[in-house]
Amino acid sequence: MKKEKDVSAAFLLHIGENITKKRKENNFSLEKLGLEIGLTRMQIHRIEHGYNITMKTLLKIALALNTKTDELVKFDYKFKKDDLEKLVNNNKSFKKQLKKN
Repeated sequence: MKKEKDVSAAFLLHIGENITKKRKENNFSLEKLGLEIGLTRMQIHRIEHGYNITMKTLLKIALALNTKTDELVKFDYKFKKDDLEKLVNNNKSFKKQLKKN
């Protein structure tokens, strides 16, 4: 697996783990959280397992779970400058490929 995917996947997995923890603290099932914010049980499951979401969805989740958004994105993973550079360069490369096609 490529390093840039590892970094972004780790970031999303940590957020998903925090959402799961807060959901369980609030005694919400996947279905109940989904109903609160207009998503399905399966969509909540995917989010909790690292699926990328919008900031608006993150805000909805935080409001439904009566927590702050920063509590959902807080974790002790240390990113390196090289990780950011690889993500940025990978994105630039992808955009160049799209323009060629």
